[in-house]
Amino acid sequence: MSIKEELAFDFAVNLPRIMVAGKTAVLDNVKQVMLLTDSQIVIYNGNRYTSVSGHDFVITQLKDERMMVRGEFEEIKFFEAPQKD
Repeated sequence: MSIKEELAFDFAVNLPRIMVAGKTAVLDNVKQVMLLTDSQIVIYNGNRYTSVSGHDFVITQLKDERMMVRGEFEEIKFFEAPQKD
């Protein structure tokens, strides 16, 4: 990936982005929370969805399109949103 492509990706506001370090995750570009339980979170990022599975989830921060979560993370999936006709 070129530097120009990397910069464009870093500033894309409708792409999913998640950073996980130990028992903390930061989900960026959160447009809408679709599902929220102590074992699964699904968020809408604009054109895509992000699903995070695990257990003992606690939301520690939710503001400015950013969600910070603590817990045990087991699986992260990205889904395309259905196309509108």
